[in-house]
Amino acid sequence: MHNADFFLASSEGYQLTEPRSCKRIKRVRSDNRDDLLLVKVEPPLIGQVYELGGRDIDTLLIATRHKGDSLFPIRRWPVFVHVARLHIENPERREQIHDNEFEAVAWAELYGTEDDARVKAM
Repeated sequence: MHNADFFLASSEGYQLTEPRSCKRIKRVRSDNRDDLLLVKVEPPLIGQVYELGGRDIDTLLIATRHKGDSLFPIRRWPVFVHVARLHIENPERREQIHDNEFEAVAWAELYGTEDDARVKAM
């Protein structure tokens, strides 16, 4: 993905040990938070892991894990985040995504550069 806004990787494992480039889509709210961010990731997560067959996951919902951290704007790196996959189609058309329309799949970090994501998440 050209012109990535940041990079997503996880020192916890999951499917995110290799950095993924992220492009912001939009800010959304849930039933409990108003600071969630939809992102497009490249490469996508393998859908088979989540019983999606051949349908991979290229849109994720992220939220900060620690009080005081923000995605709007990001003030310091890395940002520790919750990563969720969506159960709905076309989330970019929504302003609110209800809690039962997504599920947490990982703890991860956001990095400003791909090099930082590779070094620090390993």
